[in-house]
Amino acid sequence: MRYSTVGFSEDQLAVLAVAEKFLLGIETRDKNLMLAQILPSGGATLLRNGTPTFTTLAGVVERIPFDHPKEISEIISGQPTILIDHDIAMAWTPYEFLIDNLIDHVGTDIWSFVKQDGKWLVSGVADNFHKPSE
Repeated sequence: MRYSTVGFSEDQLAVLAVAEKFLLGIETRDKNLMLAQILPSGGATLLRNGTPTFTTLAGVVERIPFDHPKEISEIISGQPTILIDHDIAMAWTPYEFLIDNLIDHVGTDIWSFVKQDGKWLVSGVADNFHKPSE
């Protein structure tokens, strides 16, 4: 693990676990695992080369190249910040996107979560993307 969870509350750990499961779905090419972590109609803003693209969270999952010929993964690469107020939460997580265990690009994911029926779900995400040298 590339970050510390020392001092995190039980809810902060639960929120982080949802983000980690979502990202694990990329590595294991498990679309259903990813979909189980989200509100499908939740929103996403993806900033690429200074241009925002808007889609649903289900649309984000559809963008994942599950048939990519190489190993792909996205990992939380730095210390996450997680804030919670009752049944909403946010997480700020630096990330690295790897292809065959080599860094392809990096950025930050900003996650929004809601708690429904005692379970945290991703309700929105915003992220950026750039080469490690930028």
